[in-house]
Amino acid sequence: MADSSSLRSLVRRGVAWSTLDVAVNRASTFAMGVVVARLLSPDDFGLYAVALVVHAIIVNISDLGVSVALLRDDEQAVEAAAPTVTTIALASSFVLGALMAATAPILAPLLGAADATIVIQVMAITLPLAGISAVPGTLLRRNFRMDKMFVTNAGNTFVSGAVVIVLALAGQGPLALAWSFVAGQLVSTVTILYFAPRRHRPGWNRRQAGELLRFGLPLAGGNVLGFSIQNVDYIIVGRLLGAGPLGLYMLAFNISGWPQNVISSVIRSVSLPAFARLNEDGRDMPEQLSKVLRLVSRLTFPVCLFLAALAYPLVLTVYGEQWASASKALIGLAIFAAARTIMEVFSDFLVSLGRTTGLFFIQAIWLPALTGALILFVGRYGAAGAGIAHAVVAAVLVIPAYVYVLRRANVRPLLIARSLLPSLCWGATTAVIAWAIASQVSSPPIACLAGGAVGLAVYVVPYLPEVVRLMSTRRQSRKPSLVVEAAATSS
Repeated sequence: MADSSSLRSLVRRGVAWSTLDVAVNRASTFAMGVVVARLLSPDDFGLYAVALVVHAIIVNISDLGVSVALLRDDEQAVEAAAPTVTTIALASSFVLGALMAATAPILAPLLGAADATIVIQVMAITLPLAGISAVPGTLLRRNFRMDKMFVTNAGNTFVSGAVVIVLALAGQGPLALAWSFVAGQLVSTVTILYFAPRRHRPGWNRRQAGELLRFGLPLAGGNVLGFSIQNVDYIIVGRLLGAGPLGLYMLAFNISGWPQNVISSVIRSVSLPAFARLNEDGRDMPEQLSKVLRLVSRLTFPVCLFLAALAYPLVLTVYGEQWASASKALIGLAIFAAARTIMEVFSDFLVSLGRTTGLFFIQAIWLPALTGALILFVGRYGAAGAGIAHAVVAAVLVIPAYVYVLRRANVRPLLIARSLLPSLCWGATTAVIAWAIASQVSSPPIACLAGGAVGLAVYVVPYLPEVVRLMSTRRQSRKPSLVVEAAATSS
């Protein structure tokens, strides 16, 4: 096991490469998304969204949750378990891929879009590819080889972007999106296999399989529920409102994920393996969680809340008038995004402690509550109601459930409150300032720039002394907390 200094170096290097990954690949994805949104219609995006619902749910159980165990175990246990994990991942992903393709003619009409059948079948091709790369991809994460993942993601972004633009210009509609997804996954799989630190042949150990499944199945079940939660809105919006409003809603949901893609993804790329290593070293885990929560909330809360405040001029500026209605859904979704970044940190922390059953419990109460809220609010307020439903259920039910489970892991609720409330209150205040400035400007681009610039300028004022202290601490070569130092590097 690596000592503290070597682990710190690994984490910092991983964060640095993840930051570069975000800067290059996410920016490229965003630019291509803008181009594609102007080539395809909301109906095309709606059909693709239906296929994405099916895919997102199934792909996250394609290895039955067992590959995550390789992040937690020591090196000897990883080497012993990897062949069995490989067998489980390959078998389950191929079976689920075939099942997804075979049931597409049934699933598409049930989701309110019979024309999405072929799109679902095309995207089913990615499941076996994901199974092939499951173990080597997990080992790259375990070793903090985010430099290799950067190259992998860059190849995926470039190839999928080129394919979708060419096929969209050729008039392929939603199939342009589906085939670009397959092309990107193929490139990712080949690249991960090339970079894999070790290649493990399929094998089988009955005792290990039992242990892996006891750990993985609750996690896989939680993933099914989790991705059902993230996609049940697409199902309900599509069924109640049709493909056009669903396409608008999908765009709004994608925009709300910008903070998660840019900031949260960097921290999450290292948080689970880092939490796991810190737990092995006997660190004060509640305190580590508190420090990460403070940092994540300071970075993501203002961005998410500013998205809500500037939703209308932002959508007009980036995507054009035909997508204007997406701004109504974006308001609630942006608020939900602020909660989601924190819940993901909670989730990684609990997985690092092996408390996957608690996660399953949270998802099990979240899904029915969200489904009922979506039916109620979408029926009353249209696509905007889906954003409201997400925000209300997260605030009233899900975050309190996480706090309850964390309390059983010796994390005091007061510690969580102290970590989050200052950033939440100050972020909300400055978002109101941003909205007030933007509402006085008629030009959408200028409204976004003026509101965002003034709001962010006000937001950073209380944190300037802390930034100065941090820089002074670094110069004096002190050693701050491992996870926090790694995350601070990303900012």
